Order: sequence, then C-alpha cells, then structure tokens
Amino acid sequence: MFRPGTSLTADTTDDELRELLAQLNSAGAGGPLAERMGIEFVELAHDHAAASVPVEGNTQPMGLFHGGAHVVLAESLASMHSFLISGGKNVVGVDLNATHLRAAKEGIVTARAEVLHQGRSIASHEVKMTDEAGRLLSIVRITNMILKTEPK
Repeated sequence: MFRPGTSLTADTTDDELRELLAQLNSAGAGGPLAERMGIEFVELAHDHAAASVPVEGNTQPMGLFHGGAHVVLAESLASMHSFLISGGKNVVGVDLNATHLRAAKEGIVTARAEVLHQGRSIASHEVKMTDEAGRLLSIVRITNMILKTEPK
C-alpha cells in the first residue's frame, strides 16, 4: 500500500498530497471495512484529513445512518492520518468517544479529523461528521498510540 517511511509533514507538497490521496483511495488501502462501506478520502493535510461515505448501504433498521458507521468513518480517518503523520509507524486506537447529535437518512456524510495532539507516542483527533447541508451529525474524539515499529 504505502512505501516504507511514508509520512505527511507540514512540508509535504500538493503533488505529494494528491499522490497520497490516490493511494488511500486505491482498492483496499483503507482496509476491507472502509472499502465495503464506500469510504473515500477527500482531503489531506498535516493538521487534518477528510473522508466521505454514502448513507445508503450504511443504515440501521430504522433507515438512519448507523451510529457504528459514524465510528468506523471516524476511526478509519483518524487512524490513517495518525499513521501518516507518525512517519508510517503502526498505530492502535486506545480511546474513542462518540456523541451523536443528528440523524441522516440519505446523501453523503463527510468527516473532518483535526489533530488535537501529535506527540512521539500519542496522536489525538477530533472528528466532526456533517451532512451535505453542513449540519453537524456527530463528534468523535479518538486517541491512537503510535508504536515504535513500522508495518511489515
């Protein structure tokens, strides 16, 4: 998927950002669950990242965008961003808190993950999910531990 040592820094060029986005959206790069849900990474920078997913196919029995889909979108986005800003080191989630504020029945849900803290061993993001009208649907805070090893 990514070259060893792949990283995202404040000095990453626009061309490099476009290449990273293309890699993220290639078949299977976000993992099988992200692919099954239809998650598309749409924006990438050192201090934030964004992704979107269709409501259709990701609903609970009442026809609403599933609360678990909010969490999968947020965790997929923040974990991938943590991987990139850590210089391509393995990351594992150690804390996640989700607050659901509004339901979505159709359209596209977009998530924007902003870095709250980036250290050598911990990266923390706040992820806000919105509908196509820009209304806030949920807020997820996720903390990832950055491991000392790179993926094999």
